[in-house]
Amino acid sequence: MPAGRRVRRPSVAIEHADLEPLTRSDLQFDLLSHIFADETKVFSDPASGPDKLSFRDVFINAILRSPKAKSVLKEKLALSAFATDFGKLALLVGVGRLPATMSFFAEMRTAQRTYHPIPSLQRTNGNLLDSPRIKAILKSSTLEGDSAKNGLATPAQVLARIKAGQIPPTTLPNLIFVFASHSAEIGKDHLLDMEFLDLFLPNPASSASRARVFLWLCYHYHEGSSAGPGEDADVARGNPFSDPSSPGKAPSLVMLTPDEIALENLDPADEKALAARLIAQREAIVQGHLLKESVKESKKAESTAGETPSPVKPKRQRANAKAGPSSTPLERKGPEPVKEELPEPDEIYLKKLQLDDDDDLDLSAPQLVRPAYREERRSPKREPMPPLSPLRPFSVGVALPKPYSHRYSPYKRPRTMLQHAWHVVATSDPLADSDEDDEDEHVRQDHADRLAVISRVRGKAPTPEPEGVRPIPLHLGHWHDDIFVA
Repeated sequence: MPAGRRVRRPSVAIEHADLEPLTRSDLQFDLLSHIFADETKVFSDPASGPDKLSFRDVFINAILRSPKAKSVLKEKLALSAFATDFGKLALLVGVGRLPATMSFFAEMRTAQRTYHPIPSLQRTNGNLLDSPRIKAILKSSTLEGDSAKNGLATPAQVLARIKAGQIPPTTLPNLIFVFASHSAEIGKDHLLDMEFLDLFLPNPASSASRARVFLWLCYHYHEGSSAGPGEDADVARGNPFSDPSSPGKAPSLVMLTPDEIALENLDPADEKALAARLIAQREAIVQGHLLKESVKESKKAESTAGETPSPVKPKRQRANAKAGPSSTPLERKGPEPVKEELPEPDEIYLKKLQLDDDDDLDLSAPQLVRPAYREERRSPKREPMPPLSPLRPFSVGVALPKPYSHRYSPYKRPRTMLQHAWHVVATSDPLADSDEDDEDEHVRQDHADRLAVISRVRGKAPTPEPEGVRPIPLHLGHWHDDIFVA
């Protein structure tokens, strides 16, 4: 094996199928019970000042202060029994025993999770969240100034902060993440023939001795008062979980015989019955959900039965179909529909409008007259305009459009100038030709309004000036000997 290459240990996560309960042996329930039942108040809590608390209280308080913990969870954690059960589950999530695919409340319906009842931890309430949410709560549990990204990540960093005088150097949930991420390093420094994560696996060592070793490690890296090798035993007692016979070291593990191992983590009969009831509850929820989905699918199938898919129509045909049969004045009632021919371009015309935000069009009202300048600009035979004097106002060779009146508009809700400007910016192509035939009534009306403004400013219709007549700008000045005097 190449030097310096780290051997990756197999996953410690529990692998169970959906609805398979987690037994006490899976959880190493006796180990968790010894850890959370220890009442030795030697751990510092930033929120409690100089007072020392037990491991359980400090761990639960860190969860309560997590920004990811919802108010509903905080209210439930106020119950002592539920807080202890949730703390045990959170500790297993922190060390990686419970994978991210597990959920622990029967109502969850996502296909990304599998439901697993935990009878030993669901005594007060059946809902215990799921692994990803619990892990997010633990990850966000940091000291003030730290975060999940820039917090302490190695045992060396934790000890360096303790040496600098900061106690505690981090929160207990984050410290457990550090232990799990450096399991081999922790085992090499403090344990003999095992890693840190081996403490939470089925093990020939007793649950009580493994719990003592775990608490010793937490105190050593959370409080930093353990004695080093060769120091006096009295100093070593600074860590209340030390063994006086081995100062500065983790307590020794007590090995059990196979018969003694069989007596640990036994599932009582009431928890087996609870597991069966939780499984039945989950199956009822799943079956009810499937029944609702099948009813929806059957109703959808019945509503679509007998319907033939209609071919896709062009945009203008869809617009006419949406406007309704009464909006097509070209059709007359009779045995055979008679199609009228469109009038000449310069006469009154009907155009199929694009329905954007006006669904209540009234096409039976008189339509707008097509402006003459449209045909003149498109006509290739129009004669060029005569040159104009630079001193004369510019004359537009177009016919004056009729004044706009909402009464004769096919739109019952005319757009304001701001609405039309926004519509043009949002829907028009700046590179498209402005003379295209598919412009809607709003665009043509905008052109008509602009020409009306020009005619009012000039005081006359925008027609070519007669020969020999000089236009006099209103309120601007007068002409004198072919010179405009302001």
